[in-house]
Amino acid sequence: MNKRHHSYLLTCILALAISTTGMAQSYYDIAPPEGYSMAPPYQESHLYSSNSEYSVNADSSWVEEDSLPAGYQTYVIKKGDTLGSISKKFYGSTKHWKKIAKANGISDPGRIKIGQMLEIPSTEMERGSGVIYRQRTRYIASPAPVQTAPAVTTAPAPSLPLPPVTQNDDAVLYSDAGLPQIILPGEKPRIKKKSDHHVTFNGLTGLVNTFAAYPLGENVFSTAFGVVWNKITRREGVRLKDGEDADYWEFPMLMTYAGENFEVAFKLPFESYDVFAPITYNFRDGTDSGMGDAALRLKFTSQNDDMASCLGLGAIFPTSDIEIGNTENDNAWEVFAGISSKKKDGGNFHVNGGYQAGDGNTNHEGIFVNAGFEYDPNETFTFMGEVNFYNRINSGRSTDLTLGMRYHVKEGMSLTLAAPIALSNDMFFGYDYRMQGMLQYHY
Repeated sequence: MNKRHHSYLLTCILALAISTTGMAQSYYDIAPPEGYSMAPPYQESHLYSSNSEYSVNADSSWVEEDSLPAGYQTYVIKKGDTLGSISKKFYGSTKHWKKIAKANGISDPGRIKIGQMLEIPSTEMERGSGVIYRQRTRYIASPAPVQTAPAVTTAPAPSLPLPPVTQNDDAVLYSDAGLPQIILPGEKPRIKKKSDHHVTFNGLTGLVNTFAAYPLGENVFSTAFGVVWNKITRREGVRLKDGEDADYWEFPMLMTYAGENFEVAFKLPFESYDVFAPITYNFRDGTDSGMGDAALRLKFTSQNDDMASCLGLGAIFPTSDIEIGNTENDNAWEVFAGISSKKKDGGNFHVNGGYQAGDGNTNHEGIFVNAGFEYDPNETFTFMGEVNFYNRINSGRSTDLTLGMRYHVKEGMSLTLAAPIALSNDMFFGYDYRMQGMLQYHY
């Protein structure tokens, strides 16, 4: 091959190399399509890591969560509660009931209701003077660098839970600084016997025959069945002769309803006489039985932690179903009043009296006075003693010393036994002593 041929060949190779270089440069000068990148895609991480350079800035500050009064706890009133008992529950003493009354705008402590919500102040701060604060933390993340390895995940520490909502029977421990309360689960308390009242033989709340000034409870209905027996020993003050005999039986049925500050009692007795007194009473067969005099009584009460007083009205409706004895009966009405102490330990003292009158010649017309004392040695028994005085214009006078015992079978149920002893008695049918028993249940 000659030199000219070599020259042509070298020139062609050089031109081909130059053109190839230009095409490659033009290709790379063209912009890539939208959405396409020759580089690996950008990896964005949202992971928190304490070991990497990824930073988490915590902005922590105290913020006002709610403008609630510090140091207050709510409580829902239950059956048998008084401001004194609620004060005892939260403060250990009944003397702080005025603080609870003031905090809830209660002017009459006797007018609290079941289901009413009270706010119990736990500190000396006035209502609205405290503010509850909680800590709020914000986590601010810096832009994350490209990482070659997954970061170790570290979640923010959970915040402390708020104190649970207390139930009615939970025990609550307070802090003098008004900090959140500590709540201990509690058991539903049994109604103590000292607030578990029962009725008398005339249907009103009380002892045996002496009624109490306070009501049976709030929205409480009671039913009771009793029996009364005595040996008739005299007629209008004159004793029966030897060989004469007489018995008297009464079976009272009692129904009582008590509201917040009032009480309604209805008595319907069944009576039976069996008299053999041919000399004194001119009866050889004095057997008679039927319905006795029905009575309806309404009592209004005003009370506080230590004392209660009441004023009541009553109506008596003779059935004229009994023909033996003094049968000169007519409708009668009565007015009565009473006062009672309400000690938390030991016993209570009761005094009451009233006047009965009628349009006609009724054997109920006259006055009565009762004074009684009850003592609770334990949760099972109540011992009662009372003096009952009656002065009937057409039926004579009597003074009885009544000793009784009440056995609390269970909450709301009781069995009462009593033995009135006649200190003096010149009633139409007189006796030396009586035996009384009654089973009562309220719900």
